[in-house]
Amino acid sequence: MKFTERSYSWYHILSVICIWIIAFQWIDFTVPLWFQATTTLVTVTLLIVGAVELLPLRAGWRWTMKLFVVVASWRVILVGYGVYTPSGQLYPDQLRDMSLSFQPYIWFSLAAWFLFELVLMAVKGKARIMLFLAGHLIVFAALDSFTPYYLWMNVAWIVFAGLSWLAGYHFREYQLKFPQGWGVLKSHPLQISGNIIVVFACVLLIGINMPAVSPLLTDPYTAWVNRNSGSGGGEGAVETAASSISTLAPALEQDAVVSGYSRDDQELGGGFEFSYGPVMSVDSSVRSYWRGETRRLYTGTGWLDYLSEGRSNKGVNASEEFPLNDPAPKTETMQVVQTITMQNEQIYPILFGGYAIAKVEYLDEEYPEFYNSSAAWYPEEAELRWDTSSGAVQALSSVEPTRLYPRRYAVTANIPLIPLEEVREAAYQELYPEGSRDDQYLQVPSDFPERVRQLAEQITSEGDTPYKKMELLQAYLRQNFEYTNKPDLSRKQSDDFVDSFLFEIQQGYCDYFSTSMVMMARTLGIPARWVKGYAPGSQPSPETLDRFPERGMAYQVNNADAHSWVELHFGDYGWIPFEPTPGFNAPVLYKQDDSVVAFADIEQPDMSDREAASGGFIDRVSPQALRIISIISAAVILVWAVYRFRSNLYFVFMRMRMGHKLSAAEKTVLETMRVVRALRWRGFTRSEEETLRETFAHWGAANPDLSSILDDLLQEFELASYSRDAYGEERWRHVRDLSKELFRNTGKRR
Repeated sequence: MKFTERSYSWYHILSVICIWIIAFQWIDFTVPLWFQATTTLVTVTLLIVGAVELLPLRAGWRWTMKLFVVVASWRVILVGYGVYTPSGQLYPDQLRDMSLSFQPYIWFSLAAWFLFELVLMAVKGKARIMLFLAGHLIVFAALDSFTPYYLWMNVAWIVFAGLSWLAGYHFREYQLKFPQGWGVLKSHPLQISGNIIVVFACVLLIGINMPAVSPLLTDPYTAWVNRNSGSGGGEGAVETAASSISTLAPALEQDAVVSGYSRDDQELGGGFEFSYGPVMSVDSSVRSYWRGETRRLYTGTGWLDYLSEGRSNKGVNASEEFPLNDPAPKTETMQVVQTITMQNEQIYPILFGGYAIAKVEYLDEEYPEFYNSSAAWYPEEAELRWDTSSGAVQALSSVEPTRLYPRRYAVTANIPLIPLEEVREAAYQELYPEGSRDDQYLQVPSDFPERVRQLAEQITSEGDTPYKKMELLQAYLRQNFEYTNKPDLSRKQSDDFVDSFLFEIQQGYCDYFSTSMVMMARTLGIPARWVKGYAPGSQPSPETLDRFPERGMAYQVNNADAHSWVELHFGDYGWIPFEPTPGFNAPVLYKQDDSVVAFADIEQPDMSDREAASGGFIDRVSPQALRIISIISAAVILVWAVYRFRSNLYFVFMRMRMGHKLSAAEKTVLETMRVVRALRWRGFTRSEEETLRETFAHWGAANPDLSSILDDLLQEFELASYSRDAYGEERWRHVRDLSKELFRNTGKRR
């Protein structure tokens, strides 16, 4: 039987594999769009036609086998999915039923089969391969930018397949044009493959360990989307209500999950896209987290609504100072006025401000009197909630529908000045005397996983005070888990949100980090609560301020700044914010030597653009995986370096062992004996009774093509051994050349 070249060519096999890889990226993209049966049919069809394509068969037999096996696989798969149930005789009953039941599933499989054959037949030559790859990369890059899908992993696989295909094409051309040179290359497969692996290892190691660099230019699409939501504080782009009030992340906006303030926290998790619609500007002399609400009762999947917590509230007027149920006698406060100007038309369930609000003044010129009856103060949680159902506001809304929520107001906030050194050294009994703890902030579900408690104890074992333990816990979360707005939920197995984050998903955004720290702190007996609101936002740059001085230095807050964090209670020192989310720094003030100092527990760059922090492929890979890849890559490079420079390392070792610089004669003797040992590993035998001259003589007799090299090497060895004073560096270099030639000529011998 005479086979065609493509039936057995290694390049044809490589082409099929590369087409497979690229095709599977499209299947991965369509998984959420297709029925599972359709996805399975297409995948199996491509695997079958590709595998049959690799068999050394004539074209007619190949097509017959493809058709038979593909149709048989369709039947098995659709029966397994319950789409088709066989009944009656195979012919004609089942064939008729299959022709009807297989639709429309098989049309996707037939289309995939047709495209596979078309690519295999048409994409030939370097130019067509590059054009084919460029088209795929452009399409996937556009889909990644203009859809909610994250496709950079798919792009990476396409690049890998494309480079492999092009490299294979290059070697195939070399094989056809220079068959003798190809024969030489084939005789050294380990050297060639080893060098390729080392190159890949170097690229991986450099790529993984390169520092993240923010882009110098913004792509046109992002610039257009964010054109009105920058730090200049101008009028923002129009957004739906969901984008502002739905969630810290996620919320629904035109079927896309986007960032924003959370309404419902009972089901945490998922992923989201960043929305940069404006929320508010805050004129404040002190940088703060703009605090919204707290949550107390954890269910295993999220936090119960505040109505389920059994809270008590007090109606307040603007002229009154709000009381707190939990004073902190050991912590001083700084009183700061913060003016909030809302920049969208959304209605929020609270009024924002720094911790803790003491007063509020409504600055809307026309209707301030209507708002006093709409605010309710919750002293235990320090929340100023907003009730749009009050009679006054409803009456106002009939006249002015957009005034259900104040557009501009000022809060007087009492910002705590934490005596850091004191609270860090305070022992547990000093902070929580018997009977003084508020157990409602220690609530843990009865089925809360025990391994979370054990992990918390392990992390904080070296801390000798509650505050130091919480610092260790905060540092652990910041340093060991990845921040991303699109966590890989396929890793999730546990039903508990915290447990799945800590042990399975190990990546996420603020809700994952903050909820985990609250619950881990509670397992250690530290009262904790979950807080949500907004990060400080950004202040105008000097250039913007020069152009628009009327805007001042107010903080510009947008939907991407929606955030959640942790507050821990330390007895008479009160509630102190902690920030377990990487890339965020809690704007806490502490008092030191009669001065007030801004404090960030762990210094990290301010992530005003969280999308940039989580957008790269390397940033989305877990730290553990990156460490493993780095170690393997470094090991490959190290092994290659040791093997490549083994001769040099050998002489370095011998110089250290002998305690002096080696002479040319000594190096010649050592090199000759090293060659003898190496040749014995290559199948050249030597008995213990033989002298070196006898060994080289019978090696030369068995291998005439090596006899002249062996004779020269033996002559140099004897000269170096018995006439060392006359032996110089030039003769040593000649010995090195002889040994290299000997190794080259014995590489394939066994």
